[in-house]
Amino acid sequence: MPEDVPVKGLRRVELRSNDPAGSAEHYRSLFGWIVMPADDGTLRCWVGDRLAALIRRPADWETPGWHPVLGGRPTALLADPAGVTATLDPGRVRHGPWAPPPRHGEPCWLELMTADTTDDYWAAQLGWALRADTDVKPFALFDAPDDAGARAIAGRLLVDEATAAGVGASWMCYLAATDITLVTETAVAGGATLLIEPREAPAGVIAAIADPYGTVCTLLEDPAGWGGTWSAG
Repeated sequence: MPEDVPVKGLRRVELRSNDPAGSAEHYRSLFGWIVMPADDGTLRCWVGDRLAALIRRPADWETPGWHPVLGGRPTALLADPAGVTATLDPGRVRHGPWAPPPRHGEPCWLELMTADTTDDYWAAQLGWALRADTDVKPFALFDAPDDAGARAIAGRLLVDEATAAGVGASWMCYLAATDITLVTETAVAGGATLLIEPREAPAGVIAAIADPYGTVCTLLEDPAGWGGTWSAG
C-alpha cells in the first residue's frame, strides 16, 4: 500500500501511442492543448498551468492506450489480477475531487472497465472504499475518504467477457469538453470514430470516440467537478 493513502487523484494521464506526434496534434485540435516536447522524448500536454497528459511511445511490454498516473508514494506500477494497471508517482495531485474543477481538455473522471471484480485490490492498494449502492448496475463508485467526508474518485463498470476481450480491461479516461457536439464533430472530421453519440448519463452528457489510432476516451460535457454529477456526492 502506498504511503499516501487514500490516493486522492491524478497527477496526469499518459497516452501511450505508436505515433505520439500524430496523437498530440489530434487532441490539440480538439482541446487546444499546449504541446511541449521534453528532453526524454515525451510530449507534455498542458491546459493552462496544469499538465493534462503525457504522450509517449509504449514500451515493448506495454499496451497502447490511456494509462492513469496517480499521486502517491513510493513510485510503483500497480497491476490487478485482471491485468489492469496504474502508476503511482510522488507529487501534487492535479486532477481529482479535491483539485480545482476540470477545464476543457483536462481529465475529469476515471472508470475501471473489467469483466472481473477486482474491487478489493484497488481498495487495498489505494485506500479507497467501494460504494455499491448506486442506481446504475453493474456500476459502482470508489470513494476516497477524508476527514471532512468521502468523495467519489472513480467508477467501476463490470462488462461482459466479449466486451472485455474486444476493448480490453482498462481504466477509461474521461476528458472535459465545454461543447461536446463541437468536439465530437471536430474529432470525426480529423479521422476519429464516434462510438457513442452525445447522450445523457448519470455523470452528465457524455460521448465516446476512438481517435485515429484506435484509442478510446469518453467526453463529459462541462463538468461542474470531478466526475460531473458524481461530484455532488
